[in-house]
Amino acid sequence: MARHWQVASGLVCLMLASGVEAGFSQSGSLKNLSVGSRSLIDGDRYVSNLTRLRLNPRYRYQDWIVDAAYDLELVSGSFLDSPEFALLRDAPEPRYWDLQGDIHESGTLLARHQFYRGTVQWRSPAGDFRFGRQQVNWSTALIWNPMDILNPVSPLQLEPDERVGVDAILWDKPWGALGRISAVHAPQHNDGEASTAARVKRYIGGVDAGLMAGEFADVTRIGFDGSGSVIGTGWRTEFVWSDPDASDSYWQGVADLNWSFRNGFNLALEYFYNGRPVPPGNSGLGNLLSTDPLYAGRHYTGLLAWQDINPFWQYRVVAIRNVDDASWVLYPRSTWTLPFSQEIYLTAGAQWFGGNDTSEYGMLEPLGLVEMQWYF
Repeated sequence: MARHWQVASGLVCLMLASGVEAGFSQSGSLKNLSVGSRSLIDGDRYVSNLTRLRLNPRYRYQDWIVDAAYDLELVSGSFLDSPEFALLRDAPEPRYWDLQGDIHESGTLLARHQFYRGTVQWRSPAGDFRFGRQQVNWSTALIWNPMDILNPVSPLQLEPDERVGVDAILWDKPWGALGRISAVHAPQHNDGEASTAARVKRYIGGVDAGLMAGEFADVTRIGFDGSGSVIGTGWRTEFVWSDPDASDSYWQGVADLNWSFRNGFNLALEYFYNGRPVPPGNSGLGNLLSTDPLYAGRHYTGLLAWQDINPFWQYRVVAIRNVDDASWVLYPRSTWTLPFSQEIYLTAGAQWFGGNDTSEYGMLEPLGLVEMQWYF
């Protein structure tokens, strides 16, 4: 760990020392996220409070760009004593480089830091090369994202914009005016767990279509995505075939219809097919430990609605139903821009679950969240 932190610290020092150059810029944010719920294991109530300082230095020099996002986090509350937190502490680290660690831990406070992102990018005639901890998202759907394999995210994630980065090298090149070709390699300490994949994307006959193929750890995957519009109705689709070395192959797919109205209201309806369900009892806690979202059913329907009421108020609502066991989720979030000279946002949200006690979502506990974020 020390060796990796020395390299990362040297990179940041180089960027800061270059601040006198015209190509250096700096931004950041301060977030506080408070969550309250009940443990799925022992039934005790808990409160978690996360405070995160994120610094985003950037340095440009000719065809080179160095980007970083360094996080310093403080976690407090009774969640530190919960069984869920103990499981999270023992979960394996999915990233290749050891660029994260604890600074202090006690029964009431955890202080930790990490490089959330850190990349070196070279823009060359042969394409763009980006090396380091980054997000590689090839998905187009809105609720479920089968094509988002390297940076997967659950529809119920409390911070929808936060994704665990992948340590990789990415090559990306335009293909004509409306197409792209990409290739990525994400190493792991065990070669059998590394990922290598390629994707082509092209606009053909009014359809924005993409094709992806690769080896993701021990799973061979081939995927197709497409999006377009017909008579004022947008559509998106994704289909991924997966063939694990240790089990049978399966499909996952999403079909989406979406509409945007003149008053700023947006609506999307999605159907998700999951060809590899897990037992309902494994999906709730399993999603704490797994790098891939787990689903107990095969057939799901979802609704996503969002709107900017005015420049100071936006809301987003996700509703999901497991068609197989009739369990459901309602997840509203509302964000207000506070009337200050600084860019400060206040968000409040909740997750409610329904269904019988043995169903996928019926066994989950409701939670509430309050978030405040200041950008500087």
